[in-house]
Amino acid sequence: MNFPENTEKFSVGLDIGNGCLKAKFSSESQDFDFIRFPSYVADISENNNYSQAKSRVDFLQSSNAEINQKFQGKSWVAGADAASFDIREQVFDNRTDGKVLLALPLLLSAISQLPIKSDCWDLKIVASIHDAEVFAQGLKEALQGLHQCNIRGIVTLVNVEVVKVFDEGLCFSPTGKTGTTVLDLGNGTTILTRFDADGSVLNREHPHRFGVQHLLQLIHNHPSLRALGQDRDIDLIRQGIESSDGATIKYGQGIRAVDITQPYKECVREWVEKYLRAVVSKAEQNQLLGDRVAIIGGGGLLPFLSDNFKKKGFVLTANAPFANVKKLHEIACGIIQTTEVVELKSKTKKSKKLAA
Repeated sequence: MNFPENTEKFSVGLDIGNGCLKAKFSSESQDFDFIRFPSYVADISENNNYSQAKSRVDFLQSSNAEINQKFQGKSWVAGADAASFDIREQVFDNRTDGKVLLALPLLLSAISQLPIKSDCWDLKIVASIHDAEVFAQGLKEALQGLHQCNIRGIVTLVNVEVVKVFDEGLCFSPTGKTGTTVLDLGNGTTILTRFDADGSVLNREHPHRFGVQHLLQLIHNHPSLRALGQDRDIDLIRQGIESSDGATIKYGQGIRAVDITQPYKECVREWVEKYLRAVVSKAEQNQLLGDRVAIIGGGGLLPFLSDNFKKKGFVLTANAPFANVKKLHEIACGIIQTTEVVELKSKTKKSKKLAA
């Protein structure tokens, strides 16, 4: 495989969450919107019924021998296209190294969601993972290389370089007059990190192995939903929460949608008491020491719970699910620009020497 020179470089922020992948792609001439879809992958190598699914990827070969051995000849769909499969892989099912194992299929399916098609992608990625000390190298090895695959009907070369892997939440380095405590309330993990006024890390707790998915499971098992007398879909519960108008939460759409607001409220109370209260108490203790407390991750926008966070004086942003990947993308852009300046200076020096 020969990768064309002068292919446009794309800066990529990549956040492979236990619940959803979040990504942001941009180049000098193009800036694409955030991508977000469930962290599901379904192998369809023996199933041609999904030949037209947008997220479909047929993996042909890779310069990385281990990746080649694992994926050559495989086909898959991801995200919503994979949600309907009874047999599927999802990051949450393996919260130890699931983000590493499914990293490449999710990334390549993310390319299929971009608004343009191309037969060459040159990606410089800054990513995050829940424990970079343990998993950063594995994530790099799972992604890096020159890969040839069929994406949206086009034989495509994807060159991947992972330039940096951060611990989730550590890329922020917030500065200000006071310290900042960042509460990252994700799908499968919850992480509390404290920064001083200069943005240096004072303390980072080991990721707590609970998150929004545990709330979804409580709702899924609530008697009111069990009484529906049908196969309950946890993704419909998630969609109902994310599309809530702030007053009601519906399970399903259209005339058959069911109001599950009361079961949701009951489960939120149980979830907070069982999982979240101790972590929030620590954040409040830091607040008493003068810290501002910032909430990131999708859990920060849960209906009704977000109002309680605001009453406590915690800082929430409308783009909380994308806060981490937004920062990763900004760092990726900065690294590429710095690298290009260094390369330009190096070429200039060589030219001057030749001229001399």
